[in-house]
Amino acid sequence: MKINEVTMFLAALLILSATLPSVAAEEDGKPIIVCTTNVLGSIVKEIVGDDADVIVLVNPSLCPADYDMKPSDIYALSEAKILFYHDIPGEKPWLRNLIEAAGNKKLIQVKVPGTYNTPEGAKICIKIIGGNLSIALSKDFSSKVLSMLDAVDSVANEIRREAQSLGVENVSVICMKWQKTFVEWVGFKVVATYDPPETLSASDIVSIIDIARNESAALIIDNLQISAEFGASIASEVGAEHVVLTNFPGAIPGTGNLTQMFQYNAKQLFKGLRKWRAMRELEMEVKKLTESLRAEAENLKNQLAAFQAATFVAATVAAVEFTLLLAKRKRR
Repeated sequence: MKINEVTMFLAALLILSATLPSVAAEEDGKPIIVCTTNVLGSIVKEIVGDDADVIVLVNPSLCPADYDMKPSDIYALSEAKILFYHDIPGEKPWLRNLIEAAGNKKLIQVKVPGTYNTPEGAKICIKIIGGNLSIALSKDFSSKVLSMLDAVDSVANEIRREAQSLGVENVSVICMKWQKTFVEWVGFKVVATYDPPETLSASDIVSIIDIARNESAALIIDNLQISAEFGASIASEVGAEHVVLTNFPGAIPGTGNLTQMFQYNAKQLFKGLRKWRAMRELEMEVKKLTESLRAEAENLKNQLAAFQAATFVAATVAAVEFTLLLAKRKRR
């Protein structure tokens, strides 16, 4: 990301903010910023630091569709200056009700559209959030935004280098559909995806197993916020490795922001692939050893048969000679 591009982007937003009423000034304390998920919350926290109080509604270990409205959330939103949300299907049913319950007429609502679980998508989110925060808080966050964009690029390059060294483009995998974007970005060949397990029929599961076998799938990839167990039985059935990725930063220690989440998820994929390849190599070695032992056993069997045949012939010859000798003695 070029410095001039980011600076010009944020400078334009700051100019725009001069025509809007400032919402950053707080007589009784810091401004409150509410985010529906920790994807947005982690970005906001990293940008604003101590300049605002940031509240995340959905626990990162949960799917947004499982969110339950709490009185404390209604109060927080009623006092908030700005709300960041995704507008994803899991948010829509409860977010509308929450906004209505809060009744905050001055609330600035910012939709952060698009995907976020690829580096390019994450960078778009950072730019949108950084620009809107500059307006809302009347403060230039361009240097912080630039630093975050550079961090994303650095991690992306690191992941891509390792993916290339492992040759992941030739590796077939099956994943929960909400992880497909990231898994394909890393470079894996996604041969099938599946919906949340509770929505799958028996025929759906059979189809997944058939595809996994036909495509020699190396990994079955679950999404932590949906199920960490479903893929394990499929993987066991088809001889693949089971991998669990997280869709939200903060759900697992050490994944506090998107770059750390990308690093963690890529590490799980690469570790699973190495383990699968190690198992395939072990199976090949066992197969070779089995074939070698089988050939050796067959060779010993043939040698034994030859020895038995030779012994039988020798015994027969000896018996004939003994009979002839007895006959010769009787004639004498």
